[in-house]
Amino acid sequence: MAKRILYEVPEPPKPDTAREELDQLVENLSNTGVLRFANDVLKASPEVSEILLKGLNTEQSRNAVQNLSLLLMALGRLPPERMAAITRAFTEGLDSMEEAASEASNEKAPGILGFYRLLHDNELWQGLRPMLAGIKGFSDRIHEPPEKPAAKREAERKSE
Repeated sequence: MAKRILYEVPEPPKPDTAREELDQLVENLSNTGVLRFANDVLKASPEVSEILLKGLNTEQSRNAVQNLSLLLMALGRLPPERMAAITRAFTEGLDSMEEAASEASNEKAPGILGFYRLLHDNELWQGLRPMLAGIKGFSDRIHEPPEKPAAKREAERKSE
């Protein structure tokens, strides 16, 4: 019977300096073609790169990047199963709205008695309850003072 071989995986070497990490970053950018693409864009036309850089260095561009990062962080908090349920409910809700809109032209207004009957429709209230709770939760959060994005907090921390 063969003897069991004990093998311990050595720790990966850690870069000693920031310079080594920078060299590794440049090497990775070069290997993936990102560096070549960036150089080609910059060489292609100084005017194009100047316009691009000016466009990126605006308050709106910084806001867009921060907003996208906030959306990505929010999506990261949602488990895929919940996101699947949300997208399914959203698309089915849109389908139901379209269907109701096409049928609405054939229906008469319910009138006061019809509206009163709707108030006592248990199935309707069971369907509205989650939406009303969601609207309440949204309303509670929308009135809180806004949080500063991480980038602005970091900039303020550095300036102190």
